[in-house]
Amino acid sequence: MSAALEPALPELGLAQYLDLSAHAGLDPVTRARRDAQLGLKAGSAVLDVGCGTGEDVRALAQWVGPTGRAVGVDVNEGLLEEAARRGGGPNVEWHLGDATALPFADATFDAVRAERVFQHLDAPQRAAAELYRVLKPGGVVRLLDQDWESLSIAGADPALTRRICRAFVDGTANGRAGPRHLELLRRAGFVEREVMVRAPWVSYAVALPGVLQPAVFFAHFAQAASEAETAQWLAALRAADAQGDFACSFVFYEVTARKCAAGHS
Repeated sequence: MSAALEPALPELGLAQYLDLSAHAGLDPVTRARRDAQLGLKAGSAVLDVGCGTGEDVRALAQWVGPTGRAVGVDVNEGLLEEAARRGGGPNVEWHLGDATALPFADATFDAVRAERVFQHLDAPQRAAAELYRVLKPGGVVRLLDQDWESLSIAGADPALTRRICRAFVDGTANGRAGPRHLELLRRAGFVEREVMVRAPWVSYAVALPGVLQPAVFFAHFAQAASEAETAQWLAALRAADAQGDFACSFVFYEVTARKCAAGHS
């Protein structure tokens, strides 16, 4: 997700935004359950694609223990430098790489995850094939992405909000990634696909850099709204938040699947 958001985050550094949004809509119990779904144990090898500053990699390292491998890969060299600066222990690795051309051998990992990554990919099927390739037979994949078509924002003029949100959806490379994950993984060869859907409420503090400012960026780019209109829109949402009337939500799709075991289909 990192590279695609950079031009739309003028007031907040990308690393800071990732820190702010890391737990949006996810309580600690939910995050622990998600990690448990990967079936990790001591000695497992796990890959986080689009690892950002590495928070999830460090958490996964606890599951695999000192004999395992927790590996993070990202296209953003600056985020990887920040991840390395924050540390991670001897069983943690950081690699520069793209989701569509992962720098790992076939059948390397027991589990692979990619959170809020596929929505930014122009070639999601190629990335899904890469995840399949680097997984061991029987390995688990988990994808989590939004469906930006479901984006709902309250606190400003509804007609203007619809125009700006439409520009945001259309400007995102793969804005409907979430509901397409089931088909994407099936076509890549994965089996035992399961989906969980959530629609968290997002605070103004998280929505501003992660949704509102990028939406304005794309609205300007597509000439869907003028600078005066978007300034008015942001001011109205800021005022709504001050009064406790701001609301923002969208649907997350979390899909878990398995690579066929050797000799099975």
